Amino acid sequence: MMKAQVHEGGDQVTIQVCGRLAEGWVGELEGSWRGAMERHPGARCSIDLRCVTFIDHAGERLLSVMHQTGATFLTAGLLNQEVVNQVTGGAK
Repeated sequence: MMKAQVHEGGDQVTIQVCGRLAEGWVGELEGSWRGAMERHPGARCSIDLRCVTFIDHAGERLLSVMHQTGATFLTAGLLNQEVVNQVTGGAK
């Protein structure tokens, strides 16, 4: 199970993700992210992964797409930090 909560304010969008970022739930996060970015074109986007307990390959692919469009990530824990490092090439 995964929950994505969008916080929108001015030129900043933060999406707080909790639970498992796995194939069955990746579409929910993608929809929340794309919707928020459509409502706030040009806004900076941060993805808060501090409450994520697992990220599978589908989740990694979505994070990679997000990173390519300028999203940044907030992490906690060594495993999630390693996933983000792989996705971003080491940039946080």
